[in-house]
Amino acid sequence: MRKALFALAISAFLLPAGASMAQSLPEPLTPIGNLSSPFNLIIPNYSKAPLPSSWQGFYFKPSIGYNSISFGGNQLSDAKGITLGASGGYDFRYNRFVFGPTADLNYDFLSGGESSIDGISGYKTRIDFDGSVGARAGYLWDRTLIYVTGGYAFANMSVKNDAFGLSDSHTLSGWTAGGGLEYLWSDHDSLRFGYRRVQFFDASFDSLPVDRNKVKFNMDKFDIGFVHRF
Repeated sequence: MRKALFALAISAFLLPAGASMAQSLPEPLTPIGNLSSPFNLIIPNYSKAPLPSSWQGFYFKPSIGYNSISFGGNQLSDAKGITLGASGGYDFRYNRFVFGPTADLNYDFLSGGESSIDGISGYKTRIDFDGSVGARAGYLWDRTLIYVTGGYAFANMSVKNDAFGLSDSHTLSGWTAGGGLEYLWSDHDSLRFGYRRVQFFDASFDSLPVDRNKVKFNMDKFDIGFVHRF
């Protein structure tokens, strides 16, 4: 039930962003090369340069993504799945450079398969949410921004032992770094695709065997979403 409500909430954010993008498409749109309608709406060729303010100010981005988690130091099964979230920040522009603070929060549908440690089966992991606070900086080429990003990351992970009825959860800390591309679709809307690597610090879980209770894992994050600037 909680997953369904969260998905509906994210959908409510996605729909206005898409509608805003569609309403603010510049006219006229002409195809690139041999592209004709409707492909010219997917990759439009704009005859006018974007406004100087198009890459400045506050922004909000609902997104959907795919995460994969790899564990090290024990025998927990890796996990992968989709994630729904949102990010926001503020962009400054200086000539062709764009930079500023950014933050994101995501609800994860990530759970690993059943694991066996020291001959005991029934260990399962689950990631409920993750997020980060950091900064990004990029270089503008026409309507495309190529950027790098990094900062502090966190995630809530639980480990359950069905054999003994034990469960333990922690909010883990770490760092993240990555980059991506952002394409300015209109004067206030853009499409962003990004990748980030997240490395979390070790944490001990009481539901794991004493000699294998430290968990260390990393996460690969891919996401895509529409950005709206205010």
